[in-house]
Amino acid sequence: MLTSSSKYITIATVAYLVAFFAFASGLVNSIIEGARSKDFIIPSRSIQTIGETIVIVVILFMGMFGAYLLYNSGKTTTLKSQWGLLAGGFTVLTIALIVGFSIVKIKILG
Repeated sequence: MLTSSSKYITIATVAYLVAFFAFASGLVNSIIEGARSKDFIIPSRSIQTIGETIVIVVILFMGMFGAYLLYNSGKTTTLKSQWGLLAGGFTVLTIALIVGFSIVKIKILG
């Protein structure tokens, strides 16, 4: 069971990651430029919407989770769990990359 101080540390860590990923994915640009648009994805590289920012934050968390699964695969002792965590980690990373590159393709090609 988590103690009360470790709960606060966990909450602060998650809040920091959410804020960092939000700013890294273009939160300020989406607030300034994309707030006037009704589209979900604007086919322009200079304008971003709030929806795009949320999707990119989810993609970043998916990538972090996939990397965490890969990290844990190196720490396990049984071969079956190693292969399961490796397969899961690479699957999650692949899905995150495919979704991310799909958004980039829509933004560049219009």
